[in-house]
Amino acid sequence: MRRTVDAVWGNPQDPRQSLLRDNPRRRLLRIRDEAVGDLLAKQFRTGSGRHRQRERFKSGLGMSPACREWRVLSQLHAAGVAVPEPLGLATLPGGDRLLVMRFIEGPLLRAAYENLPKSRAENLCRLGGEIAALHAAGFTHGDLHDGNILISESGPVLLDLQHAARDAGRASQVWDLGCLDYALSQFASRTDRLRLRAAALRIERPFDPAEREALKRVGHASAARGDEHARSRTRRALRPGRRFARVDGQFGRGLRQREFPEEALCEVLSRHEQALAEGGKEILKRDGRSAITALDSFAQRVVVKEVLPRSIGRMLADVLRGSAGYRAWRGGHGLAARRIGAADPLAFVERRRFGIPIGSWVVLRDLRPALPADRMTHDAPAVIEALWALARSLHLRGVDHGDLKASHVYLQAQGGALEPFLLDLEGVRFRRRLSDADRIRSLAQLNASLPDAFPDPLRCRGFHRYAERLRFRMGEARALDQ
Repeated sequence: MRRTVDAVWGNPQDPRQSLLRDNPRRRLLRIRDEAVGDLLAKQFRTGSGRHRQRERFKSGLGMSPACREWRVLSQLHAAGVAVPEPLGLATLPGGDRLLVMRFIEGPLLRAAYENLPKSRAENLCRLGGEIAALHAAGFTHGDLHDGNILISESGPVLLDLQHAARDAGRASQVWDLGCLDYALSQFASRTDRLRLRAAALRIERPFDPAEREALKRVGHASAARGDEHARSRTRRALRPGRRFARVDGQFGRGLRQREFPEEALCEVLSRHEQALAEGGKEILKRDGRSAITALDSFAQRVVVKEVLPRSIGRMLADVLRGSAGYRAWRGGHGLAARRIGAADPLAFVERRRFGIPIGSWVVLRDLRPALPADRMTHDAPAVIEALWALARSLHLRGVDHGDLKASHVYLQAQGGALEPFLLDLEGVRFRRRLSDADRIRSLAQLNASLPDAFPDPLRCRGFHRYAERLRFRMGEARALDQ
C-alpha cells in the first residue's frame, strides 16, 4: 500500500489517481489499484507562518486534526461503528500529514435522499442506529451534517471525524443529533427527521411522555444550532473571505460577492450616477431620502440604491450602526442565512469623511418580474397566506424588518404558491427573541399597508393561522384585541 501511495503521490500524471477536493486546508485523492483496492488519501495542510508552527506543535503533542481522526477512526472501526477503515498515517516532506483509509463508494446523504425516495426511511433508520452506536462507544461526532454522511451499498457511513471527541454525556449527544437535524431540515420532511431522532435515541412508537420530551430536546438543540449558524454566517458576510472580496475604489470602500466582478460594480455605479444626472428612464425612485435605479450588468438585472445624507444626527448615528448600504448588505445576507427570501445584495460601498459616513450604495439583484404584494389584489387569499407565513418566519427567528409593508415584499410564483422576497433591508435587526409588543407592531404595520381590496375576514384568518403556529405569551385573544 505504501509503495502504491508513494508512486501515485509523486506523479500527478499517474492515471490511477483522481482529485476529489483541493482547498487551502485539505486535499483528497482517490487512488485506484488492483492489488490493494481503492484508497482515499487525505492530506492535512499545515498552512504557513504562525499557523504552520502551531500545527507542528499540535502534531508533536498528537493533537493535530490528522492524529485525532486517525485515533478516532481506529477506535470506532474496532468497535464496529460504520466509519472508513484507517490504513495509514504519514508525515510528508513539507510537514503536512497524510491519512490513508479505505475508499467507500456511494452518494452523500442529501443526494441519496433526493434521488432514492424508496429507501429514505430505511437509510434514515439505519443512520440513526449508527449514530446511536457512535454515542454508545463514548464519542460525539462534533461536525454532524449531511455532507459528512455517505450512503454506501452496505448502509450509512460517518465521515470526517477529526472533530470527534470522547464524551458520553447526554447533553453533548443531544447537541450532536440537533446539529444533524438542523442540516436535514433544509431538504428532509419533519416526519423523516422524527424517524431519525427516534432511531438515534433508540426509542420506538408509541412514545411515552419521557420519550416525547427527549425528542423535543433534540428539536430545541436543532433550533439553537440554526440560530448559531445564522449568526456565524451573518458575521462572515461582514469581512472578506471565500465568498466576499474587499472593495476600495473611486466610490469608496465596501464588500462584494466574488461572483460579481469589481469592474461590473464600477460600471453600474458610474451608470447610476449618469442616469441620475440625465434623468434617465432607469430611475425607479428619487426623493430626499434615496435614489434607486435599475440597470443591466454582465447579463443580469441589478438595482442600485443610494441613500442620501440627511441630517448630522443620522450621520453620527451611522458611525455606530453603519451606513445604510452596510446595513442593507448585512440584512440581506443575514436573512439568507436564516433561509428567508430577500433581494440578494451583490455589493455595498460607503464613502466616509473623518470616519463619518456621508454616502452609501448597495447593489441588489433585481427581483422583477416578481410583483409587490400590494399590487396583487387579484389573488388575495394566496397573498395573505404568503405574507403571514413570512411574518411568522421572521418573528420565529427573531428578525425585526423595521418597515414591514406589503410594498416591500415581492411575491414570485413557485410550485403553486407565492414565495416572498423582502426589500428595504437597511432597517433589518437580528435579535434573540422578539417581544409580543414588537411582533404586534410589525403585524399592525403589515396589515395597515394592505389595500382595501383585502377583506377583514381574510386578514383575521391569516392572523389566527400566524398565532396558531407562533403563540403570544400574553395570549392570542388579548393580542387580537390590541
